[in-house]
Amino acid sequence: MPHARVDLHRTHADRLEEISSAILAGMVRGLDMPEDDLFQIFRLHEPGELVFSRTFPEADRDDIIFIEILAGRVYDAETKHAGMVAVADELEKLGIKRDNLLMHVVEVERTDWYSPGTLAS
Repeated sequence: MPHARVDLHRTHADRLEEISSAILAGMVRGLDMPEDDLFQIFRLHEPGELVFSRTFPEADRDDIIFIEILAGRVYDAETKHAGMVAVADELEKLGIKRDNLLMHVVEVERTDWYSPGTLAS
């Protein structure tokens, strides 16, 4: 049950629904998760609150969207990479440059995660 934490500039506020749908579509396709596994947190920031390199590594950024995918330790490296590429593909369809994305997967043990149905009573 991965969920996404997304930090982006307030200028994207009117696009949150479509960005959310794109992230979910990428996670469904790339991580093979159920379509109703929708858990996301969006944090909007003012100019200057997100500090980023415009060129590292080999990028041409004019903006930044940080995406952190929190997931259980169930994915191998290839699957995690495919999930991030799929999310980037979906966001690119919205006109968001791949260079403006910085994404990573943070893994937690299943015992460190609570959601109905995940822990036996």
